Order: sequence, then C-alpha cells, then structure tokens
Amino acid sequence: MKSSLTINLSQQTVEILNKGNYTLCCFLASKSNNALCYPLCWNTTSKNFLRSVLVEWKFDLSAYLSTSPIVDRGVVYIPQPQSSMSQNSTRYTVTKNISGSNDKIDLKQRMLIEDLGKVTIDTNNDSQNVLIQNNSHDAYSTGICVYSINDDQYYGSCAFSLYGGNGISVAPVNKILVMFSTKDIQNNTVILITENIGFLIDFNGSTNNSRVVSYDINKGWNSNSQTWATNIPIGTSLSDILVI
Repeated sequence: MKSSLTINLSQQTVEILNKGNYTLCCFLASKSNNALCYPLCWNTTSKNFLRSVLVEWKFDLSAYLSTSPIVDRGVVYIPQPQSSMSQNSTRYTVTKNISGSNDKIDLKQRMLIEDLGKVTIDTNNDSQNVLIQNNSHDAYSTGICVYSINDDQYYGSCAFSLYGGNGISVAPVNKILVMFSTKDIQNNTVILITENIGFLIDFNGSTNNSRVVSYDINKGWNSNSQTWATNIPIGTSLSDILVI
C-alpha cells in the first residue's frame, strides 16, 4: 500500500527554511503491546526546499536488531535489508563497535533472535502484527522499518529495548507526523519531545491514500480545516501520540 503526503510551502517559508538549514522530520505511527515504544525520525528532508515537498512510502516492512542504545537524540544504527542493498553493503554490518542486522518481514510473521546474533523469519505468530522474539541471552534495540519510496531505503519507525527471553508485537499505523527542526536530524534518530509545532495526519478514509497540507513559517500548518489533521504543540511526548 502506497501513501503520499504533499506539503505546499509559501515562498517566504522556502527562503527561511533554506537559509536556516531546517530539517523536515517525518514520524510514522505504530501500534504495540509494549508501552516502552520509542518513535524514530523515520525520514528527513533538508536543504534545497522548493514550493512543494512530496513524501511517499509503502508499508513494506523489515525488522531489525541493533546494539545501538536508545537515548534521546541518539541514532539507532540500522543497515538495509539484504535483498535491497547495493553490492557494497551487507545485511549484517559492524561500524565503530555498533552492529546491526535487518530482514524483510510481513505482518503475521515472526523474527526470532537467537544466540550469536542468529535471526530467523518464520510464521510462528498468532497475532496480526509483526512479532519479534528474543530467545538469546543478550539485549538489543529492535523494531520495524518502513520502506521510503523517496530514496528506495528502509528506515526505522520505532525502537524497543528487547531483553533476552522477551518479545514484542508491533505494526505500522497509517498516520504520519511532520515537524520542522532547526537541528540536523538524521534518519533513525530517537526523538522524545516535539521541539516545534507538529502536524499529525491520518490517512484513513483518504482518496488514493494521499493527503495535501500546507505550511507557512509564521502561520503554521494548514489542512483547510479538515478533521484528519491535528496540530501538535511544542513539548509534546511523541510516544503519547504516535504509539497506539
């Protein structure tokens, strides 16, 4: 299922965003049985803004595990799944003492983690979500990724601390939150609190699974008073609005 969001910008806004090196941060919502689900900045756009920004994604999923800690403003290291990588990449990658792996997965499937980093994808899952089960003796950061059409990459939408002998159930939700930031935020970054006013957009009931909104640097976000979009105040916990 393809989703698309068009953000129209005023000319003054374009100039200020580019001069100020703003970053557009996109967050996708999740549902989970684990209350300690941390939203990740799923996709970013920075510099070279023009009058319209198009964000497109598909709910093609992967499940990852990483040795990156989950800390506010920290980047969770997530490599690309094996079948979507270039020849110069590997599914299991180690960099600067941080390692991770990533495998494509579907709803109703399970990612089983065993000792020595062994990962198996199977159908031993009675839920409608993705099940991630840690049968190893190690703790990992884990979660799911959603495919970005914009740059043909999988990026994390959420992160959990998963300890040995534990499991979590998680699935994507067809909502997106967008927020401009003056900070240079990367994909897969843990963000706990909104630093500027965000816009939460619900795609349920949309035509062709698409929405169009606008943003003005002074007037803020606008959906022509449609009820499928909600302004999110500065200082709001992202987990409270993005995890169902």
